[in-house]
Amino acid sequence: MTSNNEKSFTALLPELTLQEKVSLLSGNSFNTTPGIARLGVPQIKVADSINGIRPSAIDGDMTTACFPSTTCLASTWDAALLGRMGEQLAHEAKLKSAQVVLGPTINIHRDPRAGRNFECFSEDPLLSGQLAGAIVNGIQKHGVGACPKHFVCNDSETMRHFYNVNESPDSRTLREIYLAAWQHLFRVSDPVGIMSAYNKVNGTFCGENQPLLTDILRQTWGYRGIVMSDWFATHSTAEPVKAGLDLEMPFPIFRGGRLLKEVESGAVTEAEIDQRVIKMLELRDRTKSCHKDEPEKSEVNAETSQVARELASGGIVLLKNEKNTLPLSTTDAIKVAVIGEFAHEPVVTGGGSASCKPQYTQRPFEVLQHALSEHGTVRYAPGVRTRRIIPVAPTEQLTAKDGRHGVDIAYFNNDNPSAAILTESQASASVFMLGEFKPGLRVPGSRLELTTTLTPSTTGAHTLAVRCTGAFTLSVNNDPILTRSTQAVLTTEQFLFNPTVYETRAAPFPMTAGQPYHITLTMHSRTELMPHGEPTPYSAALCFEEHDDEPAAIQAAADLAEASDVSIVFCGRSAQYESEGFDLEEMRLPANQAALVRAVAAAGKRTLLVLYAGNPIDVSEVVDEVDAVVLAHFPGQEGGKALGEVLTGRVNPSGRLATSWWKRLEDAPSFGHFPAVKGPEGVEISYAEGLEVGYRCRDVTARVRWPFGFGLSYTEFEYDGLRVEVDEKSTPPVLRCSVGVTNAGQREGREVVQLYVGALEGGAVWRPERELKAFTKILLQPGERRQVELEVDLKVACSYWDEDEKAWKLQAGRYAVRVGDCQQEVGVTATSVWNHL
Repeated sequence: MTSNNEKSFTALLPELTLQEKVSLLSGNSFNTTPGIARLGVPQIKVADSINGIRPSAIDGDMTTACFPSTTCLASTWDAALLGRMGEQLAHEAKLKSAQVVLGPTINIHRDPRAGRNFECFSEDPLLSGQLAGAIVNGIQKHGVGACPKHFVCNDSETMRHFYNVNESPDSRTLREIYLAAWQHLFRVSDPVGIMSAYNKVNGTFCGENQPLLTDILRQTWGYRGIVMSDWFATHSTAEPVKAGLDLEMPFPIFRGGRLLKEVESGAVTEAEIDQRVIKMLELRDRTKSCHKDEPEKSEVNAETSQVARELASGGIVLLKNEKNTLPLSTTDAIKVAVIGEFAHEPVVTGGGSASCKPQYTQRPFEVLQHALSEHGTVRYAPGVRTRRIIPVAPTEQLTAKDGRHGVDIAYFNNDNPSAAILTESQASASVFMLGEFKPGLRVPGSRLELTTTLTPSTTGAHTLAVRCTGAFTLSVNNDPILTRSTQAVLTTEQFLFNPTVYETRAAPFPMTAGQPYHITLTMHSRTELMPHGEPTPYSAALCFEEHDDEPAAIQAAADLAEASDVSIVFCGRSAQYESEGFDLEEMRLPANQAALVRAVAAAGKRTLLVLYAGNPIDVSEVVDEVDAVVLAHFPGQEGGKALGEVLTGRVNPSGRLATSWWKRLEDAPSFGHFPAVKGPEGVEISYAEGLEVGYRCRDVTARVRWPFGFGLSYTEFEYDGLRVEVDEKSTPPVLRCSVGVTNAGQREGREVVQLYVGALEGGAVWRPERELKAFTKILLQPGERRQVELEVDLKVACSYWDEDEKAWKLQAGRYAVRVGDCQQEVGVTATSVWNHL
């Protein structure tokens, strides 16, 4: 047989049988596609995500290098740094034996409640596309493929499998905002794959939408990689093949035998199959160097950790800084109060497929203790709890029959309900199965019994809860205290991403410290398998949390603040709030966190608020009470050190917001049109705000607390001498800008130079006052001045989408060019229309 190095995989197309061709067009597991052993065609293994390459096992314990969330990456505005990150992701993918990284995600931050915004870059398409492209190039530099997602308009999680974005692909809204992010991506990178979205656009599911996949993506833009479905996102057999969907994931539900029958009937031709197969073979050619069958592993790498820390510190945004609160002095004998559970158990990532188990975490409290240990004093108060779900009962408070910490589990089939088919002991009070079950266990038709002895450490009315996929009974000392007679109503993705759907809590249960309580949890399997070929969950968890005296906790924090020189309060959200699979209901700071901040600020001398979040937070209740605000995002496994370096001034904050922070939810342009709603024609999302997404909206200044592109520094930057020229004779015509930037302060600092363009003269259509067209990030020493040059394709800088002509139009007229606080007007004389941009 010809070796892979001597013959490309695409050359093997004539040697494939029809059955083999069809097999290549579907996955054969959650993260692999089959190969053809007889011809040496390897399988393809895919892995989520750019925030950390996940191992194959969904419920495994293997860790991975955890990078900051994508909103943090975007806030760096640093394409070169993101390119370095991409190279580290390629290294991590090879450790997991993966050939394709599923990401980055470039959906638009349309609304501040969207659950997956933390996994996306920005409200701006150019920033999203260019930064995503930098990561793609870094990943693919080392032979691993990248698969950006989700094409297109998956900007909400609520009913994402069903909703229709009621917009034509030729509308200005889609062309200038949502599709534009992908165009900017393709201008700077050539990903091996892209993933289509769950939702419909203009009435057709994205995975079978020929105007999107064939007409725009392949024919107009010239995209040459594969298109894969999102998981369980296909809805038919012939239509996706004809529209240009190459790969159905994760299993052959509408393909496999169904697709063979469609070919036999003539509904799909073998030539159409070949079009899809050739793409799957090209994918193997483009990732040829990475096909190694080796055990997955996790290795802490110094270079990877360094890049992760640079990303976290480069993306942290200083939003407010009064009374010289920051940076904290490392030479004075200051007393610092560190308050909030996130200071001790930091948030490193959001939830869903972009989450991962970090190799390690760094507690900000301990980092600050070390940084200030020579002169300062750092003390801690936990403050209030932030919860959507009750945690799994701690192993150290559970005792199994053999005396070890943990639980005993017995499994029974219904046809012999008194004889266990399997008994086992384990440390965790949680059982997790998805599609694959214990040997001999029947689903439907079985039950489990989890038993343990629980010993609380305090006396009080504690919380017991159960997360079960089937009907269950929870007993304490043989007395039932909580039952559900029916199985949980949930989808597979709700099971994976939104456990609140199937959590049931008992009334507060009085318990005495040190007294053992015998616990029995009995759960029955689901009565039928999940529909549409989705794997069926079989899961049970015993959850427990001891009573917390919230008023006393707040008072203790205030007392600590009163005895300190500066108080740092850690608040915000966690993966329980921001995740794939559901959207937030509001954007306000949780009420108990707001009460904590107000009490600390009232008692303390200076108060700093540190926020963990992927989405904007309404801080109206506390922003005037605190002296400084720092946005940490979800900063990954190096986030603790990065935050400590920024707070102590070792690193000058240089992050700039990639998304507008609205004063209130009602100020967001999408308010009233988000999320999806059921109407007479099904589930729909209306993009009623049109082009007025984020900073592009009218009256934006009055509506935002902190605008797009905003971020403070420990130094000052001054702009001067903006020069702009339009060269319409070059190929292509360009807009050239030159501006002087000076570091006028006393500290080294990085500045993000942002170029905006806006049409000055009234035209046939409304256009935003300004739009981002170029950016760069520079490092300046104190007193240093640099002349920064920015050049933009004139069509990119000044054109708009003409819905009547279904083409991009560049109108003659006057345009305003803004860089920093400098502005200049320029004239464009050429008038042109074209289809490609």
